[in-house]
Amino acid sequence: MGAAPPGVRILFRAAMVIFVVTVVIGVLNGTDVWDPPRNTLLTHVHAGTLGWITLAVFAGAIWMFGGDGKADAGRLPLFSIVAISLYVFAFWSGDLFDTTESIQRPVGGTLAFVAMVWMFVWVLRAKRGEKWNVAEFGMGLSLAFLVFGAILGVLLGLQLADVEIVAPENAQRLGDSHPGAMVAGYVVLAGLALIEWLMPDRRVPSLRESKSGVAQMLLLFVAGILLVVGFLLDQEAIYSLGVPLQIVGAVILIVRFRKQLAPSQWGGPVINRFVRTPILGLVVVVALIAYLISQIMGGADFEEFLPIALTMDHVNFLIVMSNLIFGMMAIATRASETAGRIVYWGLNIGVVGFAVGLITEDTTLKRIFTPILGLALLYGIWVYWTAKPSEQAATP
Repeated sequence: MGAAPPGVRILFRAAMVIFVVTVVIGVLNGTDVWDPPRNTLLTHVHAGTLGWITLAVFAGAIWMFGGDGKADAGRLPLFSIVAISLYVFAFWSGDLFDTTESIQRPVGGTLAFVAMVWMFVWVLRAKRGEKWNVAEFGMGLSLAFLVFGAILGVLLGLQLADVEIVAPENAQRLGDSHPGAMVAGYVVLAGLALIEWLMPDRRVPSLRESKSGVAQMLLLFVAGILLVVGFLLDQEAIYSLGVPLQIVGAVILIVRFRKQLAPSQWGGPVINRFVRTPILGLVVVVALIAYLISQIMGGADFEEFLPIALTMDHVNFLIVMSNLIFGMMAIATRASETAGRIVYWGLNIGVVGFAVGLITEDTTLKRIFTPILGLALLYGIWVYWTAKPSEQAATP
């Protein structure tokens, strides 16, 4: 791993700018200072999943696959930033301009879809004729799932714009399958790939060297597909098949990284914590997905378990992905270790307290820990925005 290419640094900066929108809306909502309208909440979600996570994943993918000297390594980041920014703004426009017109969403979604397909194709071309390692394989599967989820997102946007993609009575299935593709498929696989790539003092194995690594990625990929298809077709028998696959995949993850999870491995540079903590987060995410599906199969109303679903999302987006993103930024810059530790502890203490408040529906806990989480994230953005880039990044 060399120094971050220019395109990677640009993507990180754009991700941080858009993430400010997510953080500000989240803090105001979490402290009950403001009850945002639906379009603003959708902006909060998409600015986080696309503006923060996806642009940072693109940065990681370009860096991982050797962005220097690769074709389109300069144009792809710029197009992705513009496309995803417009898509995020498309959600907010309904509230900003007080309009019910939603055609801007499928238009913005189509631009974002082009960026996602371009990124996936770029990765395939970058590895043409070369052997893949486990991290690259996981990233490729993640980006493939992102394209799949984006297709569902564009179709959902058209359905909401009164273009009948599916019969009205089946529209809810389309609405359920899109977030499932993004959370249970794309984000989980992206987290796995980045953990594999960033883990300090460990060489990333090739596909031939780690059959368990390949199995781990494939199990969670197939589990995600079964989950999405099951919700899309409203077939309990299909999405229930994904649960044991996810559990086995999580067990393989723990076994493969058992040495790195030993208590003695958590000290030293903050990157050690930024990369190890997401493993624990992924285990929690898989457990919550399994629990939610078991309740749905038992005939429970999903609305009853909405706090658990929201907890799963925040664990996935913050404990898993935000730790990894800040970890990449810590490697890419010369930010101080002290600042990194403040970001790490503020982020994770804030998320855990907020998650407990969500599950217990304790508004006091949410009001206490939301500002801690929000300030830690804003401080992290400031730290890594102002830090000078590393001329030669440390090798994980």
